[in-house]
Amino acid sequence: MVFVKTFKGYEDRVQEMDKAVNEWIQAGNADVIDIKAVLSHEVESRARSGDLVYVVLYRAAEPIE
Repeated sequence: MVFVKTFKGYEDRVQEMDKAVNEWIQAGNADVIDIKAVLSHEVESRARSGDLVYVVLYRAAEPIE
């Protein structure tokens, strides 16, 4: 089956996001099909930083937590 896993963080913390995604892939032995990154900005945001979302598409017998 094919599943989706989403990770959310801030654009100024890309290394933390990369680390979290890589650790999840390794821990779950995920068979990754694709990873997409989406950046959104909110002009009036508190931190003046945008949200960074990674969407991981993977194959597995059941969802990997």
